[in-house]
Amino acid sequence: MSKKLSKKWKTGILFFLLIGFLVSMTFIRLPYFAFKPGSVNELSSRIVVSKGEGFEPAGDIHFTTIKQDASINGWEFIEGTLKDSVHLINEDAILGTRNRDENQTFNFELMRVSKSIAVSVALSHLGLEPYTATGVGIAAVEGPSEGVLNTSDVIVAVNGKKVSTDKDLIVEIKKYKPGDLINLDLEEIDGSESREISIELGSRKDDPSMGFLGIAPQTRLEDNNDLPVQVLVNTGRIGGNSAGLALTLAVLDVLTPGELTGGLQVATTGTIDLEGNIGPVGGVEQKTITARDAGIDIFLVPENSLEKALKHAGEMHIEGVSDLNDALLVLAEMGGNGDSLELPEY
Repeated sequence: MSKKLSKKWKTGILFFLLIGFLVSMTFIRLPYFAFKPGSVNELSSRIVVSKGEGFEPAGDIHFTTIKQDASINGWEFIEGTLKDSVHLINEDAILGTRNRDENQTFNFELMRVSKSIAVSVALSHLGLEPYTATGVGIAAVEGPSEGVLNTSDVIVAVNGKKVSTDKDLIVEIKKYKPGDLINLDLEEIDGSESREISIELGSRKDDPSMGFLGIAPQTRLEDNNDLPVQVLVNTGRIGGNSAGLALTLAVLDVLTPGELTGGLQVATTGTIDLEGNIGPVGGVEQKTITARDAGIDIFLVPENSLEKALKHAGEMHIEGVSDLNDALLVLAEMGGNGDSLELPEY
């Protein structure tokens, strides 16, 4: 074989290897999720006031999302490795024991719960009681309660004394000693099938002189339908719980007169619990870039994420907050009325 022919063979082989490499990089699927900057979504139009009065704000509260690629190829892996705006996470860390469909359902459920909590926190801040405590549910049983109580039971009275919350139950149990026989009035979670049982208290391991029922109590909460306002939130096909703070602020903004944002465009990220505490979220870097590129005036993030967010904030005003009161104070300092929110008279 001539040198010229040999050179052509080598060139041809290299060409096909290159084509094979390019094709494989395009069609290979790697076990990673890629998180990229997503979108900013205003919330006032998503708050539906079904009872009471709503107020249209001049500014708006927004929640930020990230774009999630659940199946990436070789090129996208390289992009994620080189770009600060892209975060690669191994799929096992995201999915755990769930498959991809189950993970999507899980995230929708997180959003459903997040909306419920946000509305509750907002209404509570305005002096309303969105839920009524109606008994003590049982998350787990052990010791004296094994074989007697189960997780479908709700305790509504101890020796004839009504108990509405887990704290009520603890107060009543503390009145008795190990070996004491107590009567519990029970019903099913849905309020049906009332019955009464007797149970002998055991003793606590950390304090043998104290009576021990052996349950993990949880207050049963039911919606309070007698409120002067009722609110629904429509977030469409968006999942996760990182919009908790934004949802809470948006409900407050729509239900109260005046300008919570001072006319500014405000975006936030952060979970929120029933006490108004703001929790950490993932993708803070990508959400900061999203808010910055959307021209947001001020971006609120969980306090422990502030350092990460500042690296990508550019000229955008950004603040770290630890609870709802912190967020409202920041907005008040920016010209809003977060320190004087009140419902109109009904």
